Amino acid sequence: MPTINILDKQTRELIAAGEVVERPASAIKELVENSIDAGATHITVEIENGGISLMRITDDGCGIVRDDVEKAFLRHATSKIYDEKDLFKISTLGFRGEALPSIAAVSHLVLTTSNGEKVGTKVEVSGSEVVSIENAPLRKGTEIEVNELFYN
Repeated sequence: MPTINILDKQTRELIAAGEVVERPASAIKELVENSIDAGATHITVEIENGGISLMRITDDGCGIVRDDVEKAFLRHATSKIYDEKDLFKISTLGFRGEALPSIAAVSHLVLTTSNGEKVGTKVEVSGSEVVSIENAPLRKGTEIEVNELFYN
């Protein structure tokens, strides 16, 4: 009889990411839905090589508060629901908090955002690991650049 083992964190993240990010189109769908949920009135989608080499989604939505940027890459971290009661009155396209961490788990991702603070925030994530967080130019909304989807 085979032995039961606990999968390591990276393997668990790749499996979970595969459930959300089946192909580039599903990643773009998730990110555009986040833009819509953020109240964006203008959304630009750019792709190269069918989305494998590059996906860039830029919006003029509400942006993310600097203190929340790192939390946005944690599984089940969401600003759309707060407890189980909210599950009965969902008014957004997404709410589970899985899209961004799943996409970041299988790509090199750069998120640049501002929500009206004095300075914007730029965070680089590679394979779920935050590589850097720094100040960025102030502009309304969020830009997510996904490079080398499925590199790992």
